[in-house]
Amino acid sequence: MSLILCRQEPVTVPLYIEDLGIHLYSSQELCYVIYNNPLLVMEDFIDKRLTEFLRSELRMPFLAERVEKWMDSHGATEEILYLILKECNYYPPKEQAAYRQTVNGLKKLSEEEYEKRRADYFYGLDLFGKAVTIYEQILDGAGRHLSGDFRGKVWNNIAACYAKLFCYQKAMHAYENAWNAKPEAEYVKRMYFLTILNPELSLKDKFREMIGEDDKEVWNKEVEAAREESEKAPETLKLAAVFEKDPAGRIAAAGDILNQWKMEYRRML
Repeated sequence: MSLILCRQEPVTVPLYIEDLGIHLYSSQELCYVIYNNPLLVMEDFIDKRLTEFLRSELRMPFLAERVEKWMDSHGATEEILYLILKECNYYPPKEQAAYRQTVNGLKKLSEEEYEKRRADYFYGLDLFGKAVTIYEQILDGAGRHLSGDFRGKVWNNIAACYAKLFCYQKAMHAYENAWNAKPEAEYVKRMYFLTILNPELSLKDKFREMIGEDDKEVWNKEVEAAREESEKAPETLKLAAVFEKDPAGRIAAAGDILNQWKMEYRRML
């Protein structure tokens, strides 16, 4: 995510947004995050770190005081977000009004649909562990009262998260639950893909019987196409270049890549 600094502000201690992995150095960047990430800022975004950033770094003590009063009164989150956008004067009134409409639309959703939107949002940020936690809370809280179609979608997304985390056994279990909630051929297809990714996995008899030879032929071609595409990916080419180095350089470069992978995986969790 890239931010454009439009106003020079004497920020020495930036505000770090962990979920986005970025530091904010200006009121414009703060407004940009609020405007483009409503599902992030509507929950657990307004805190003492933010008020200190407003007061000490952005030199906006009046706004910081207003936010603190809101925190003490436990007011509606969206109102303080609107206030920040207004006081920072980065987005024009028309765009501020559009933001209000977006937030109002989210607030009209049912609790389960709203939480699913939040989980989907974190999935989009590659925060798969956080997304799974929210998905599972939805099922634990109102699972029996949800439609089979909705439960199927939630289980499908849980499976996708676990697959991204290389937890293929858990992904298989989630896809099975997705199918049990709302039988869909796509879930069977994805379970088949998991058996290719991890040959130690096997499909249950009822799912194996649903797959014809024509299905396997088509799906295997999709897998092969995906593999060929992955070989052209920048990350793959970068890794291949490592093995072309001399032994000493190869070890050092491989260590750097491994450390980067570890950091990225920890963030996903």
